[in-house]
Amino acid sequence: MEEQKFSFSEVFDKSKEYLETQIKLAKLKALSRSSRIVGSLIVDGSKVLLSLLIVFFISLALGFYLGELLGSYSLGFLATGGIFFVILLLIRVFEPKLEEKFMNVTIKRIMTKWDADDDDELDEEEIKEKVREAVEEVENEVEEEVKVEKERV
Repeated sequence: MEEQKFSFSEVFDKSKEYLETQIKLAKLKALSRSSRIVGSLIVDGSKVLLSLLIVFFISLALGFYLGELLGSYSLGFLATGGIFFVILLLIRVFEPKLEEKFMNVTIKRIMTKWDADDDDELDEEEIKEKVREAVEEVENEVEEEVKVEKERV
């Protein structure tokens, strides 16, 4: 059986390769997570835009309907504007609670997109611990090889 020779440069190269792989992995994870969030934001923005168009057309229809009931389209659109004004006042009254609710919903949504499909991934602390363990293992191997070489001499 052939004895394997110890080489500092080989250990250094393997350690360097391991760290580079971990950096690439972290970059790919960040790219995956951020692209998932950006995709979600685009879909949500599209939903908001379409919802605004729906509200616009419903308010037009309401204005025309109330205009026919009141006998004047001007009064119908004025009444529709009054309804939106009342809704705006209600939003203003409940603004702090609504703001907090929307913040919580947004944070939960982004965090679920951030953590989606990453259940088996290591977090940053676990990666650092694995790197520390690998470095300690390499240092121990180096110390053992140095002892063996000293004993031979």
